Amino acid sequence: MKSRILIIVFLLSTFALTEIPKAIFVSDTYKQGVYNISEQKEFLAEAKLVGPPPATFIIIDLNGNEKFFKRFDDPSEIINLGYIRDGDLIIVAGKGEIAVNRS
Repeated sequence: MKSRILIIVFLLSTFALTEIPKAIFVSDTYKQGVYNISEQKEFLAEAKLVGPPPATFIIIDLNGNEKFFKRFDDPSEIINLGYIRDGDLIIVAGKGEIAVNRS
C-alpha cells in the first residue's frame, strides 16, 4: 500500500514539476493569407520563395504603414526584410509560399 502511494506521489510530482522546453523561432513558411506577428523581441529576417511563383509579400507595421512590398518571381532570390516587430502584419498573396528566416 505504501509503495503505491509513493509511486503515485512520485508520478504526480514528476508531471507537475517538469518544464516543457520552448522552441526558438528559426524559420516559418507562409502561404496565402494574413498573419499577425507576436514575437516578444524584434528580429532581423530574410525571405525566399519556396513554392511556385508568383507570390507577393507585404509587411504592415503596427500603425498601418507599409514597411515592405515585394513580388517574388525567382525562387533563388533571397531578400532582406529588415526588422520584424511585435504587432506587424505579414500578407502573402499568390500561389507561392514564402519562407521567413532569422538572419
